Amino acid sequence: MTWGPRAPDQEDTMRSGIRLTAATFGIGAMALVACVSPASATTATSVAASVATAVRVPPAITVTAVGDMMFDSAPKRLIRATGGSTPGRAPFTSVAANLRAADVTIGNLECALSWRGRRWPGKTFTFQGDPRAIQGLTWAGFDFIAQGNNHARDYGDTALRDTFATLDRARIAHAGAGVNRAAAWKPAVITRRGARIAYLSFSQIGPSAFAATSSHPGTAYTMDSRSVNNAIRAAHKLADYVIVSFHWGIEKQYSPTTRQVRDGRAAIDAGADMVLSHHPHVIEGVELYRGRLIAYSLGNFVFSPGSMAGRDSMILHARLGPKGVTNVSVDPVYIGYNGRPVLQRGSAARRILNVARSTSIKRGTKAWFVGNQMRMAPR
Repeated sequence: MTWGPRAPDQEDTMRSGIRLTAATFGIGAMALVACVSPASATTATSVAASVATAVRVPPAITVTAVGDMMFDSAPKRLIRATGGSTPGRAPFTSVAANLRAADVTIGNLECALSWRGRRWPGKTFTFQGDPRAIQGLTWAGFDFIAQGNNHARDYGDTALRDTFATLDRARIAHAGAGVNRAAAWKPAVITRRGARIAYLSFSQIGPSAFAATSSHPGTAYTMDSRSVNNAIRAAHKLADYVIVSFHWGIEKQYSPTTRQVRDGRAAIDAGADMVLSHHPHVIEGVELYRGRLIAYSLGNFVFSPGSMAGRDSMILHARLGPKGVTNVSVDPVYIGYNGRPVLQRGSAARRILNVARSTSIKRGTKAWFVGNQMRMAPR
């Protein structure tokens, strides 16, 4: 089931202004052809053709997204216990084919990937992931990684810089942390199927000391929604589509907070095409707002959950095109005691999908089952 674009507003006009101007100019040029001399008409036709060439409708792409990935604790033990030359693939053996089938695959890296660094003093939970996990992230086809979260800097600046280098060597684009504030807030931009996609990542979860400054590495930690929305608008000047991740909300709570709803919708209003978020460690609802998508919490994915509820998870799929988001679906996942996500079937699948369905219905989304999958559309 598909739906059309949002009703145009001031922001839509800003986002499509170049196309409108080009179209108007093209019509004017063709009108000029009908009322000027042949020589002038040739020139006008050439101008109109140039304008028509410049007007481009970006192709649709498929997007797959998952939540928190942490390669310490149980996932680290799994990697260590796995033989062969690619032990880092072990956490993804059940899901890699599912993930890499999309044009763009996205997840949140909730740890450093480094053997170096020192634990952040006084922090209750700190995660230092096995750097060999990059083998799994690459194998599973991840294109964007979020680092705007409350664990990216758990082992200090050395480990954070190591993580940047590891992701860069693997050619996995990352956002939400950087060597300074400008880098942390800068969108990662890639091209897939001829479409340019910009990705931004922000954290609303402390410690605030993790925030990057003009002279110090860190994350895009902020509670300033106006600055976030300005960053989204700027990103749209660089790309056809903008995808944003937030690390936000309350742990183990299935419904988004008032702030999550407000900031998620504001991000769409500012020009985001998809908002894909995490931190509550359980599944929160998927909302289809003005033809775009907000996933308030994708839950855990590769993780050592602190509760049984945190073992229920999902893989979100959607098609993103010029007119919005369509073909939304969810695959159910259960996280085993080794931190490995496993695709579910039968009654186990239906139980997890019911969690995703009940939370999404509360967000005004229609959801129904097709085999071991759930489909979604606006009500």
